[in-house]
Amino acid sequence: MLEHAGDVAGVVRGRPRSVVIACPDGCGDTLVINLDPRAGKAWDLELRGGVTLYPSVWREDGCRSHFIVWRSRILWCDRFTQDNKEPEYESALEEAVTAALSYHQFRSGYDIATEIGEISWDVIRVLRILASDGRAEQGMADQRDHYRRGSKR
Repeated sequence: MLEHAGDVAGVVRGRPRSVVIACPDGCGDTLVINLDPRAGKAWDLELRGGVTLYPSVWREDGCRSHFIVWRSRILWCDRFTQDNKEPEYESALEEAVTAALSYHQFRSGYDIATEIGEISWDVIRVLRILASDGRAEQGMADQRDHYRRGSKR
């Protein structure tokens, strides 16, 4: 079933339970990613435009790889990053993401994506771009994945 590094299969028993991935770094391990919050820490699975998992997968043992599965692409977070190719940027999301930002309270990219019904990684990329030109402000330290509306309009 999983023949090549990065191959993915879903386990569904009444509802999505887990995703099984042949470790994309080629170490030969098979990773089981939980999708069911009743069974512990769970990832979100999105199938629009390909397979997307949120948050990233960070192996704490074995090969210790860290990667993102985004629209059926593997993006490395720690090594091999020179070959990363993100999905096409959707600038049309900027308006909805900006509208969901507060001037006062920091919000996570995940919460904003959930609210507007978009893929978390797409929204997070928009937030980083908005922050880079002052239209959003990124939080610090443990709030670094949170954003609020910036002063530049």
